[in-house]
Amino acid sequence: MSRFDRSRRMSRAEVGCCFTFQTTPAGQWDGTIQCEVLEIVPNERLSYAWRSGHDGNEGYGSKLDTVVTFTLSATEAGTCLRLVHSGFETPRNDSAYRNMGEGWNKVVKRLDAVAAEEGSSQPKH
Repeated sequence: MSRFDRSRRMSRAEVGCCFTFQTTPAGQWDGTIQCEVLEIVPNERLSYAWRSGHDGNEGYGSKLDTVVTFTLSATEAGTCLRLVHSGFETPRNDSAYRNMGEGWNKVVKRLDAVAAEEGSSQPKH
């Protein structure tokens, strides 16, 4: 995960491991996103809590307590990635929902390039 997004601060991938992201602060929120690994199924699923914001903020920077899950499944053409970011509360998290929807679209588009780069560095058998 750290290879894909170097802004993540995670020393190891195991359940209970915590890491952070840093983004633009807003109001009483310092911009830190607190994450905790909830589930790991090797080569199948990674799920982590995504908590941020502050109760005193409305719109951007409002309190957020969500879960991000990446699921991989084999297909005839290769591998299918399903990304679900759940737990948004409306209307309080409407801004976060819109912003993250756009952000995740960008992240997923970058995956092809990262996967291709990683694949080209693997030893050939």
